[in-house]
Amino acid sequence: MKPFTPPNVDGGANFSSIDPLDGRYYDQEIATYLSERSRIAYQAYVEAALGYALAEFGVCSQDIANEIEAATTRVTAEAVAELEKTTKHDVKALVDCIKSGLSPEAQPYVHFGATSYDIVATALSLQLRAATTELVIPRLIELEKTLLKLTSDYAETIQIGRTHGQHAVPITFGFAMAEYVSRLGSSINSLKVLSGKIKGKFSGAVGAYNALSLFVDDPLKFESTVLGYLDLEPADYSTQIIPAENYVRLIDELAVTAGIMANLSHDMRHLQRSEIAEIREHFDPGQTGSSTMAHKRNPWNFENVISMSKQVTAQIVNANLNLSSEHQRDLTDSASARFYGVAFASVASMAERLNRVMSTIEVDEDNMNRNLHMSGGAIAAEPLYLLLEKYGHTTAHEASKALAHQALENNKPLYEVAASDDGIADYFTKFTDKEKQTLQEPEKYYTGLAAQKAKAVHDKWQAAI
Repeated sequence: MKPFTPPNVDGGANFSSIDPLDGRYYDQEIATYLSERSRIAYQAYVEAALGYALAEFGVCSQDIANEIEAATTRVTAEAVAELEKTTKHDVKALVDCIKSGLSPEAQPYVHFGATSYDIVATALSLQLRAATTELVIPRLIELEKTLLKLTSDYAETIQIGRTHGQHAVPITFGFAMAEYVSRLGSSINSLKVLSGKIKGKFSGAVGAYNALSLFVDDPLKFESTVLGYLDLEPADYSTQIIPAENYVRLIDELAVTAGIMANLSHDMRHLQRSEIAEIREHFDPGQTGSSTMAHKRNPWNFENVISMSKQVTAQIVNANLNLSSEHQRDLTDSASARFYGVAFASVASMAERLNRVMSTIEVDEDNMNRNLHMSGGAIAAEPLYLLLEKYGHTTAHEASKALAHQALENNKPLYEVAASDDGIADYFTKFTDKEKQTLQEPEKYYTGLAAQKAKAVHDKWQAAI
């Protein structure tokens, strides 16, 4: 049996579509894996695997299996859709389409012993696994590589840290990027594991192998044989469908991945604020930020990623609602499961866009330095209170807070205010030259292990990918 070959898809957006993924955000590579055309191709591929298993078990000849496989490669979405107008059943339309290209001797063995969801569920598993491993993960790895480069390039570039939107203590820009290298790398690893847990089934109408028992002695071996041609393992237990848990877990992780990319985009969007201006999205000649305010350079790509993540999160609800299917099968997930592809397509789109913008991001080190000095050294309030405590001050935090606020209100350096304050003079005189230097230039001497941590995270994940 030949390896699966994704179908050719249209090369452009469909401007009559309803879903923006098929219109404004159309991506031909994504469509190759997740379009209706590819869905039908995966189902036909499963029918070919069934033919090969039938031949292996002596139910039909290998020539017939080869003929069935050849016919499945000629199936088109258009032909199946046309037949479905008559059958009112998508899998029956697929089966009839395959049979129409076969000899009378081969026709009876198409879909032989199968129920529709032996084909549909198994094909969905193949489709989502391929979309994860061949589309989503490679794009995430490219983004990871870009973030690794930023982490390395700016490991020692000092930047003010921020908590609650306020200046905190100094870090480095590479340290800020290392957070996302680590988080995204962990999600990539989780996606690899979870996509490997996607299963198939060939167990019949209620999952009890009733039909298979009529013509093979070992239905379990037959199921494994069919799925073996597809490089899938059988679900530990199936009814007419594969239990939804593994799909749900995979989509949950996609939502986590989307959330990480959205978090990075939020950070970059805020760093692009006019009053901060530490980074900028690259702006092409002729590009417009606003139809009326011609000066604007909006962080529109970051905002798109944030917005797209909401669609991925929405699929968590959809997938989790599909955990319930009454008895051995109902159709309450039949339509909703068709929307699973939205999560995969959205994450792939987000990763491509975010990689594109992060790989051309403009870092303004001068503005980073300006912002570091904005508070006149008040960011040294933390080391000041710790040093006061070191030398025995019993209300060090309160003293440091009062001095920092005094410095800010009078627009004076914190070190100058502290050095001339009689209330802490007895303690201040005990500070070593190195400790005083930390208070004078916290942006230089109070960065902790930010640079080292950035480099360590870089080295770990550089080796991992």
